[in-house]
Amino acid sequence: MSELTPCPAWLRQTAQSLMQAASQQRLHHALLITGIDGIGKSAFCLWLAQALLCTQRATKGDRVGACGECAACKQVLAAAHSDFKAVEPEGANAGIKIDSIRELVSWLQLTAGQSSYRVALLSDANGLNRFAANSLLKTLEEPADNAVLILCVSRIGALPATVLSRCQKITLKIDDRQAAHRWLAEYVDQPEQALIEAGGGPFAAVRQLDDSFILTQNLLLKAWTDLFLHKGSVGRIADSLSKLESGDCLTLFAAWCVLAAKNSAGVKFDANPAVALAIKATRNRLAPEQWFKLHERLLELHRTDSASFRTQVVLEGLFSDIRLQVLSS
Repeated sequence: MSELTPCPAWLRQTAQSLMQAASQQRLHHALLITGIDGIGKSAFCLWLAQALLCTQRATKGDRVGACGECAACKQVLAAAHSDFKAVEPEGANAGIKIDSIRELVSWLQLTAGQSSYRVALLSDANGLNRFAANSLLKTLEEPADNAVLILCVSRIGALPATVLSRCQKITLKIDDRQAAHRWLAEYVDQPEQALIEAGGGPFAAVRQLDDSFILTQNLLLKAWTDLFLHKGSVGRIADSLSKLESGDCLTLFAAWCVLAAKNSAGVKFDANPAVALAIKATRNRLAPEQWFKLHERLLELHRTDSASFRTQVVLEGLFSDIRLQVLSS
């Protein structure tokens, strides 16, 4: 990498709290970082790892975190720091395998060589399978001195309760909305509206400008309206989404269920024009409580979703149940 990862400006208060805890030797040994889609979890976790490795880190101000100049920072930039280890999902199922965790556990037991912390980053801890998660428990229960494990989690419900109970959960939220607006102003003309339409995540707002996201959203909006307005068979609708990731389908459908529930109950909601049009056209197909039950089911499917799932198979069963529910309402 050519430069260190900056802390997202809208998360600076949370960053300062963690840096102060580190300077006072009060930092928890296992930090579970979560938050809404696009809030900046991945960037924040990498920033945090780099900050803990820095020997001259700042605990407050606009440049909170790593200095970028000390020997430790230069080694991080060269991807050669001996006290840092990143573990990412791998293989066909995009999971974190038990062998990787066993190696990580052994590595965490070593004494920090250069900095005050030995830092491990699980960049997508949702990928922990049951065996890998169990292998991690001993380290969570009996941490080595000055070892810090950072778990970046987008779907917290996918983690076993045994892991969750042994970590300090930090839910990232925008603590400086104006900072988010200033950052977004480099990409959009109306930052606040873009933030609202993206569900509150600045990175999500930028991602929605991407042509591939717009194409995915349009395919899903057509599937949504066709499903709830009874236009076409379930098989045909599911087949139209077969090239998409099942996780993307479940995420957007879950978000739209909440909007439909609000709209059917007469509650105002914010969304981009295309989504708003689809929601208003289908809001009365289910009662508010039915929308929320469907939302919960989608989240449950998302929690158990994996890269090995075939989108069409996952969605056909779901869509058949939805169609029956709509017809019986």
